[in-house]
Amino acid sequence: MKTGLLAIAVACMTLAGCGGGGRSNSNTDAADVPASATPATPDTPASSPGASTTFNVADFGAKGDGTTDDTAAIQKALNAAGAAKGTVVFPQGTFMTGALFVGSNTTVQIDEGVTLKAIQAQTWWNVETTIASGAMNGFYPDGLALYPQVPTRVQGIEMNWASAIVNVRNADNVTITGKGVIDGNGQSWWSHYYADGTSFHSTLGVGWALNWDEQRPRGIETYKSTNVTIKDVTVQNSPFWTIHLCYSDQLHLDGVKVYNLPTAATGIMPSTDGIDMDSSTNILVENADIVANDDGFVIKSGRDGDGLRVNKPTANVVIRNSTVRAGATAFTIGSETSGGANNIEVSNIQVSPLTGQINSNVGYKAGGPAVYSVFVFKSAPTRGGTMENVYIHDINVDDAYYFMQGNENWPAGGTVPATFGTTYLEPSYWPSILAMPATASDGYPIFRNFRFENITMKHVESAVFGVAGYTIAGEAEKGRFTNFSFNNVNISAVKSSGTSVGAGSIANAGNWTFTNSTIKDVSGANLVPTLAATSSGVTGLPGQ
Repeated sequence: MKTGLLAIAVACMTLAGCGGGGRSNSNTDAADVPASATPATPDTPASSPGASTTFNVADFGAKGDGTTDDTAAIQKALNAAGAAKGTVVFPQGTFMTGALFVGSNTTVQIDEGVTLKAIQAQTWWNVETTIASGAMNGFYPDGLALYPQVPTRVQGIEMNWASAIVNVRNADNVTITGKGVIDGNGQSWWSHYYADGTSFHSTLGVGWALNWDEQRPRGIETYKSTNVTIKDVTVQNSPFWTIHLCYSDQLHLDGVKVYNLPTAATGIMPSTDGIDMDSSTNILVENADIVANDDGFVIKSGRDGDGLRVNKPTANVVIRNSTVRAGATAFTIGSETSGGANNIEVSNIQVSPLTGQINSNVGYKAGGPAVYSVFVFKSAPTRGGTMENVYIHDINVDDAYYFMQGNENWPAGGTVPATFGTTYLEPSYWPSILAMPATASDGYPIFRNFRFENITMKHVESAVFGVAGYTIAGEAEKGRFTNFSFNNVNISAVKSSGTSVGAGSIANAGNWTFTNSTIKDVSGANLVPTLAATSSGVTGLPGQ
C-alpha cells in the first residue's frame, strides 16, 4: 500500500526545504538535482498486523518485576501474535530478557512505563581458556542460552554471532512502537571489552579481531527483512551497535531515540553506534534523537574480500528532521564500503552536542563538545566500493572538533601470529575477516558526486577540514574524493572559548567547488584550507 512518503521525499530532494525546522533554500534550482539522486523511500507494510488482536505478555507468565527472566514468556507472546497477525503488549514494569525474535505480521507495543532490559551475559569468546587445559574454548553457557548465535554481519563480515536483544529476521510487515525503553544494560560487555579483551588481544598481536571476538549484542537488528517500522521507542545503553539495519528493504524509523550516554557512572561504551544502515535499501529515518558513543547515522556495505564477495550496496536513504547530541560523527559513510552506497539524502539535522562527556574512541578533551566530526567519509585501499550521489543540506551545527574528515587509509588487515594456534583455537570466522580483494584495484574505493548546501557551523574546536585520500597513478577517481560541491556553507572557525582555529587541510581531492561559502576566523578574515599538491580543482573560497 503506497503512502505519501515517496512524494514527501521527492519534494525534499528537489526543494531542499521541507520538514520541521528546515530553512528555505532559495539558492537551489530543482533542475540542479540529478534524477539519479532522488531516493525512493519505504512504503508502509502492505498488510498491517491486526491491531485488534492483542497478546499481553503477562498472560504468558511474564512478571516485569526487574528480576525474573521473562525471555521465554515474552517469546511465547510474540509467537502467538505472529500466528494471528496481532500485537504484543506489556503492563508497566521492567522485563528482564535475553534475545527476542519478532516474526512477520507482528506489532510490538512498548508503551511508556515499560522497559525491556537485557540480562547481562558472557557472550564473548573465551580466548583465555587454553587448549591444554582441556576445557571448552568457546562461549559461556548462559551467553549461548540468552543470546544464541545467528547468521549476521558484524563490522562488514558475515559470520555467526550473538543475536541482538530485539531481532527481526527474515520477516515482513513488522512494527515496533511505543514510548517505552529497550535498555541494553551494557556495562558487563563494556567492562570486559576494556578490562580483558583489549589487553589480551594486544598481547597476542591480534588486536584487529577484538570487536569480532568480544561478541556483544546489538539493541535492535533487522536482517533480511522487509517493511519494518520502528517508531518512538528509546534504545539505550547498547552493548554494541544500537540499531543495525542489515540486508533489509523498506524501512521506516520515526521518532527513535538512541541514548548511549557515557558518564562517570556508566563508564566507556565502545562502538555503540546510533543507527547503522548496512547493505539495506529504501530507508527513511526521521525525527531521531541520537546520543552515541561512536558514529551517529552510519552508512555501511561490507569490508574487504568478504564485503566485495557479497557486493550489496546501501541505497535510497533519506535521513531528516533529526538531532545529534553526541557521537564520533553526526553522519558517516564507512569504513565498510565494499558494496558501495548511492542516492543518499541527509537534511534538516541539528548538531547540538553535549559537553564534557566521556568518549573512549576519539578521546574528547575534558569539557569539550561530545561530537567529534560532523561528517566523516572513510574507507581503506582494501575495501573498494563506489559512494556517490549524496546530497546533504540544511544542517545547523553548534559545535564539533571538525566540520569534515575524509580518510581512505582507514586501518585494515592483520595477521595471525604463527605461535597463536599452538595455544589457542582460532575462531572459524577469522579467515573471512582477513580475506583481501582478488586484485589490488578491486580494493580502491571511490567517493564522488557529493553535494553540500545550506550548512552553518558556529564553532570548531580543532580544524575545519581533515581530508586525506591517496593518489593512484593513471586513476582520476580511485582513492580520491572527487566532485564535491558546497553552496551556502558558512563556517565560523572559532572555538567555543572565542579563539580561532585553522581551516585544516585537503589532500587527494579533485573538483571541489565552493559557491556562496565562507570559512572565517574570529576577526572575520577569510581562511582557506591547506591544499596538497595532490589536490586539484579546489576553487571558490574567498581568500584563495
